[in-house]
Amino acid sequence: MEYIIQIFQKGGPLMYPLLFLGVLAVAFIIERLYSLSFRKTFPVKKIEEISFFIQENRIAEAITIARNTNSVATNLIAGMLEAYMRGRKTKDELKTAAEEIARAEIPKLEGYVNALGAIAAIAPLLGFLGTVTGMIQVFEALSVEGLGHPEVLSAGISQALITTAFGLSIAIPTLAAYWYFRSKLSFIVSQLENLATELVYQLTETKKEGQ
Repeated sequence: MEYIIQIFQKGGPLMYPLLFLGVLAVAFIIERLYSLSFRKTFPVKKIEEISFFIQENRIAEAITIARNTNSVATNLIAGMLEAYMRGRKTKDELKTAAEEIARAEIPKLEGYVNALGAIAAIAPLLGFLGTVTGMIQVFEALSVEGLGHPEVLSAGISQALITTAFGLSIAIPTLAAYWYFRSKLSFIVSQLENLATELVYQLTETKKEGQ
């Protein structure tokens, strides 16, 4: 642990913003792993319960259950059911309502994912900035001390290498997490589209069959 602290200190002042970005990245990854889990976004049992009440034409109760379940899927269902109750009962009207709700809900899922992308871009740039400042110190030392004090030169070179390595160590796993969550978001959006299509059918076609 003491060795790690010494290495960190050798990296210079830019190690502190890099450390801050690293901590943020870890926090965002943990939060998104929970928030984008299938159980959190698509509570299957609740959706089945809501579907049962819709089939029984107990729309108000279905809306209550959906609103009391905090997930993107049940928020979509609740919004579409409320639109249906307000008179938007054709397929086109319900599809439009679903698109409006999705435009409000999907950005909530994307928030920290975009932040991870920003961290993955900024971290290596900060590392390279540390490289530049470290090399500036090396050349300043050369101009003042010459080659007679290699320890002065090694300090600048160490700073240059350490900040670059630390920046890349943050950026690489963060970028991997970013693309993982982007693919997960694409899957969630496709599932929401399927859910909206099924709900439109349930509210229109099945009602026609029952008449």
